[in-house]
Amino acid sequence: MTGLALVGALLGATFVALLSRALPARPSALVQLGRLDAAWRPTTLPTLQPGFGAGVLGRAGERLNVELARRGIGQARLRQDLALTGRDVQQVMGRKVLAAVAGLLITLVCLVTVQLTVGAPLPILTPLPVALIVAAGFFFLPDLEARNQAARRREDFRRALGAYLDLVALEMAGAAAPAQALTSAARIGNGWPFALLRDPLYRAHRSGNDPWTALTELGERIGVSELRDLGALVRLVSHDGARVRQTLTARAAAMRRRDLADAQGQAEERDVSMRLAQLVVAAGFMVFLAYPAIVNVLAI
Repeated sequence: MTGLALVGALLGATFVALLSRALPARPSALVQLGRLDAAWRPTTLPTLQPGFGAGVLGRAGERLNVELARRGIGQARLRQDLALTGRDVQQVMGRKVLAAVAGLLITLVCLVTVQLTVGAPLPILTPLPVALIVAAGFFFLPDLEARNQAARRREDFRRALGAYLDLVALEMAGAAAPAQALTSAARIGNGWPFALLRDPLYRAHRSGNDPWTALTELGERIGVSELRDLGALVRLVSHDGARVRQTLTARAAAMRRRDLADAQGQAEERDVSMRLAQLVVAAGFMVFLAYPAIVNVLAI
């Protein structure tokens, strides 16, 4: 009994540590924007040393990142997802290592405990390959979490981008220059997508660079193809303000149609799922009504 209690305590502590790393606190949009700013522009100011756990995870993640880079694995998709969610790459890589180790230990402890207590006839080396398979699955759990969060934020950003393009076109219709219209329209919105747009535009304005190039780089960094393609397209007609305004208006209309089509598709999927649920409930109710009669007939 003491051994089982120790095994249960070890499993509970491992699960708590894994959940605390897999479900971190969600910072606000301003905090995430500050992290993006710190990652984009190196600084020489002194920083606070992280805690022991965060430092160990950071070093493990940095080591894993270096080893993957040496083998030509850049993980561009993961970096785009993390850039959009405002999370640190090294910490996420450290969490991947922690998740893999936790999956390995949990599987080994569970299989060995079952083998010792129940007396299951398992070969000696069976727990190790099973634990390695589970550890490989746990290794990709942070990737799935980051991908799901980034997918939701990309949808929000695309919807805000359509409204932003309409605002830019309205600013240009009021005799504003394209660069001025981009900055003025970004100041109107208060959400995190507009804050994310203001940051590269401000940098481009202060450094004298092309704002469309800054938007293209932003689209590449966060994995939003609409923004990347828009910046490359508008640079081709940037000498003609009327064509730029027409391009922005057409792209905003296309994005609205796409959002409407996606909303209609999701509504149809939910409608089909509701119909299937109704059919299952109806079938269960019919079985419930027919069960006594079937039992009586079989009992005769």
